[in-house]
Amino acid sequence: MIRQPAFKWHRLRRRRSDVAFDRDNAAAGANAGASMEVDLRALADGDFLCLHDASLERETDGVGPVAGTTTAVAATLSMRRDDGGIAARRPMLFSELTAMMRTASPGSGALMQLDFKDEVEGLSQRHFERFRTCLADCADRFILTGGNAAGLRRLAAGLPDLKLGYDPCTDDTLPALRQSNAFESFAFEAIAAAPRAAYVYLEYPIVLAGLDAGVNLVAIFQAAGMKVDAYTLNSDHPDVEDTLLRLAAAGTDQITTDEPEVMEALISTVIRQRG
Repeated sequence: MIRQPAFKWHRLRRRRSDVAFDRDNAAAGANAGASMEVDLRALADGDFLCLHDASLERETDGVGPVAGTTTAVAATLSMRRDDGGIAARRPMLFSELTAMMRTASPGSGALMQLDFKDEVEGLSQRHFERFRTCLADCADRFILTGGNAAGLRRLAAGLPDLKLGYDPCTDDTLPALRQSNAFESFAFEAIAAAPRAAYVYLEYPIVLAGLDAGVNLVAIFQAAGMKVDAYTLNSDHPDVEDTLLRLAAAGTDQITTDEPEVMEALISTVIRQRG
């Protein structure tokens, strides 16, 4: 029988119409024991902000690089919706996020992915101290992820309960694998780079391409003790039902989506009718 994977709330979205990194969704997800994700950017004064881009313009009504912005300035900004419209929401500071995750009941299963977007080597000592202070009593509810395994280990030092995840995918990964067919080598190199990773994060077309080549990447990573997250799949993607069924049949633990409520209903129907 095909097991239904979990759905992670991409950028704290429960629905496609939600503003990214919404506080209400963070609180609701913590209470519901959800798997969630935020992107994290370093501010100029040692704090961190939940934003994806290196500059403010697309996601907020601010201008300039996030790295040049202070906490005080961030507090004056408003988030933008995907269509560019201004929303009555301030960007969320890392300290606010950790405060919300502390409200999760012990053993609820709530897990917040911190997808770190900056180079750890560029952080100041104040950043390291702030990161550890914010997570000191709630690190077990977070997983720190990115593509620089060594940098992640450095940032996580002193936080033994903080889980680590690894994303080995770049813009060139899928075309390179389709040309080389070296899917197994790709997996084993990722495992060697981040042997402590609790999760590995794979673009879902890479998982599908591996299956087409006769290689179940999910099974390889799971054999190494890692769970697999396939990202980012939404209901308007081509062949979404076939994709859901193939990812589930491969054993994928979790699928990242901007609309978890819709996708949970869809996969239940697909597995019932076709699984």
